[in-house]
Amino acid sequence: MASPSTRWLSFHGSLYAKPHILSPSLPLAYSPLQNPNNKLRREAKAKQLICRAEFSQDAPLASAIGACILSSFVFPVAKRVEDEEEEKTAIVSTDMRIAAMGIISFIPYFNWLSWVFAWLDTGKTRYSVYALVYLLPYLSSNLSISPEESWLPITSIVLGIIHVQLEASIANGDVQTLAFFKDASQNFSSKKKLHFDSKRENRELNPRITASQWHVHRNKAAMAPPAVVRVYSTTTPPPPASPSEVSVKKVGTHNGSFHCDEALGCFMIRLSHKFSGADIVRTRDPKILGELDAVLDVGGVYDPDRDRYDHHQKGFEEVFGHGFNTKLSSAGLVYKHFGKEIIAKELNVEQDHPDVLRLFLAVYKSFMEAIDAVDNGINRYDTDQPPRYVNNTHLSSRVGRLNLDWVDPDQSQEKENEAFQLAMALAGKEFLESLRFHARSWLPARSIVMQCLEERFKTDPSGEIMELKNFCPWKLHLFELEQEMKIEPLIKYVIYQDERGKQWRVEAVAVAPDRFENRKALPEQWRGLRDEELSKAAEIPGCVFVHMSGFIGGNLSYEGALSMARTALTL
Repeated sequence: MASPSTRWLSFHGSLYAKPHILSPSLPLAYSPLQNPNNKLRREAKAKQLICRAEFSQDAPLASAIGACILSSFVFPVAKRVEDEEEEKTAIVSTDMRIAAMGIISFIPYFNWLSWVFAWLDTGKTRYSVYALVYLLPYLSSNLSISPEESWLPITSIVLGIIHVQLEASIANGDVQTLAFFKDASQNFSSKKKLHFDSKRENRELNPRITASQWHVHRNKAAMAPPAVVRVYSTTTPPPPASPSEVSVKKVGTHNGSFHCDEALGCFMIRLSHKFSGADIVRTRDPKILGELDAVLDVGGVYDPDRDRYDHHQKGFEEVFGHGFNTKLSSAGLVYKHFGKEIIAKELNVEQDHPDVLRLFLAVYKSFMEAIDAVDNGINRYDTDQPPRYVNNTHLSSRVGRLNLDWVDPDQSQEKENEAFQLAMALAGKEFLESLRFHARSWLPARSIVMQCLEERFKTDPSGEIMELKNFCPWKLHLFELEQEMKIEPLIKYVIYQDERGKQWRVEAVAVAPDRFENRKALPEQWRGLRDEELSKAAEIPGCVFVHMSGFIGGNLSYEGALSMARTALTL
C-alpha cells in the first residue's frame, strides 16, 4: 500500500494551489472506472474546495474594494476652492476630472488608472490607495480576467465603474452622503468655542464684537444665499424642483446689457429674509414687472413699501444720508433698506446692535458708494478737491466686461442670462468679502484705536501722543475718530511696538490720509542718523534710526520711543 500522498488541484494561470489529500487506502494508479459514483462525488467535492479556497483568498481584496466605496460615501472629498470660484462657468475642473475617470474606468486592465488620475489632479492620498486596491485583483490572478480562473478582476471592474459614478453623483450633489458625522464634530467644536467666548463676554462690559467672536457668529449665522439662482426672462420659470418652490418670490430687473448695480442689488436682496431664494426675472415688459414681488433698476418707480427700487426716473434724488450725498443706484437702494438686516444676520446680532450701524456706514463708504457713483455718472474728482468717494475695487467696470461681446455668435437671451448670473456671483462675492473684512478686521481695529485715544492723556499729559496697545491698521481710524470724538489737540505721534516685537516705533501723523506731509515731523537734526550717533544727538539712549523724511523713528525700548516723541514735541 502506498504511503499517504498529496495531489495539488489547480488550473492554468492561477496563483492559488489547492491541496487535496487522497486517502492512503487508494493506490495512485486507482482507476475511476472501478467506481464511477465515487469519482463524481470526488470531483464535486474538489470543485467545492476550490471555490471555498478562492473565496477565502479573494475576500480580503473584495472587502478592501467595499471599504473604498464606503469611504467615498461616508467621507466625501470636499470641493476645492478653485472649483467653488469656477462653479458658475460652463465647465468646472472637477467635472472634467470625473468625466475622464468615467471613461478610464470602463477599460479592463487599466481601470485603476482612473484613481491615479484623480490622485494627480487633487493630491488626495486616498485616491492613491484606491488605485492600489483596484490594481491588486489583476496581480492576484496573473493579469487574467477570465471568470473561470477568478471572479475578482471582473467584479472589481464593475465595482470600479459604480465607484466612479458614485463619486460623480456626490460631487454633483445628486447623492446625500453621510458627511453629517464630520459636520457633527465640527458643530460640537464650534459649540464649545461659542460657550468659551460667551463666558468671556459675560466677564467684559465692552459690548463690541471681537474678531474671534465674529468667527463664531459667522459659523452660527451661515449667511449665504441659496446655491441655485434661477434667472430667466419670462414669468413661466422652469418646473419647480420641490413643492416649496411653487410659492417662491420673484424679483425683476431689466434684460439686455447689465451693470454692476442691478447685479449686486439682485444678489443682496436675496440675502434678506423676505426675498431669500427668490427667482430673478429679466424683462422690460411693464405688465410682467407689475406682477413681480420686487423690481430693481427698471420700471421708473422708487417705492420701498411696494419693493420698487429704480433710480432712472425724473426727479429722483435719493441719497444714503449719514453725511453721504451721492445719488443712489438700485444697489444703493437695496443696501439702504436691507443692509442692516444683512449685516445683523452675518454677525448674528440684533439690528439695533451698535456695531451693525458702524459696519453699515463703513461698508457703504468703502464699497457701495463707488458703485452708486459710477452707475450715476458722477466724477470722482472735482479739480483739486479731495475725491468725492472711495473706489477700491473698480467692480463696476469688471462687471461690465461680463456682458456679451458683440462678436460672440450666440447673442441669445439664455446666454445673456448666464452672463448676468456670473455678474451676480462676482458682485455678491466681493460684497460679502467687504462685509466680512469690516466685521473681522476693520471693526476690532477701530475699537483698539478708540480705546487708545481715550487713554492718550495717560500716555502723555499733552494729549498729543497716542500709544497703540495692540498693533493694527490705525491711520484711517485715527482721522475718523478724531472728528467723531472731537479730539483736541490733534495727535502728533503714535508709538507702537514693532510687529517683530524687538523694537518700538514712533511715527508722525500725516495731515490727511492721502498726504505725505506730517502734522509735526521728527526733528530735522535727527533725520538720517542711526544708533549711537542718533542717541548722542537726541540725548536719548537706545535710539535705532530716524527716517530721512522724519515720518518715523525707532528705539529699543518703550521708554526710549516715548522720550523721542516727547522731545520732538518741544523742538
